[in-house]
Amino acid sequence: MKKINLILLLLLGVLYAQSVPQLHQRVQNQYQNLSSFQAEVEQSNYFAQLKRSIVFNGKIYFRPQRMLMHFSNPSVQRLQINAGKVQLYDASSNTLLNSSILPEFGKMNPVEILQHYWTKSQVRIVKQSKGMSTIELVPTKDPMIKNLQATLDSKSGLVHSLSYEDPSGNKVTYRFSGIKLNQNIPASVWVYEYPKDVQIINQ
Repeated sequence: MKKINLILLLLLGVLYAQSVPQLHQRVQNQYQNLSSFQAEVEQSNYFAQLKRSIVFNGKIYFRPQRMLMHFSNPSVQRLQINAGKVQLYDASSNTLLNSSILPEFGKMNPVEILQHYWTKSQVRIVKQSKGMSTIELVPTKDPMIKNLQATLDSKSGLVHSLSYEDPSGNKVTYRFSGIKLNQNIPASVWVYEYPKDVQIINQ
């Protein structure tokens, strides 16, 4: 009886296992018509030289050509991209950085980064368990990113976490919860009143 149960488990594993192309198609289907994305986000930054991690908690909002990450803990930080312009506000230093970004970097946010690198990388499945798949992407000759790893829903293609590491060993990890797709984002989300004495840096 135990032998039969083991065979059934193995068969079920084969039936529910996903291949890399299948997972890619599910991610494409999930995000290709995305009009908005909202979620709670935890961002962990690991600094290899210092052997230290800093964790920020907040919210992410995204719609085509526009993205906002607003962190409230441990301190207020606000990163907003809109029409090729980026604003980065740091409450601890009371500074606001205004800068322009190249079009290709306008998509370098957690919502689109996985799609951007998938076709430019060697992709393998690291783990599949309980309806979730963890994949690793190793970009070909990329000066900025050494590798990426993502955990996604094997059936829907919805990304629940994403991390990427640079050649120096520094690593950024995003974990999403309370995800809302294609729902209205209030206009007030994009508006923020900075302190009157904020130090503005234009680049």
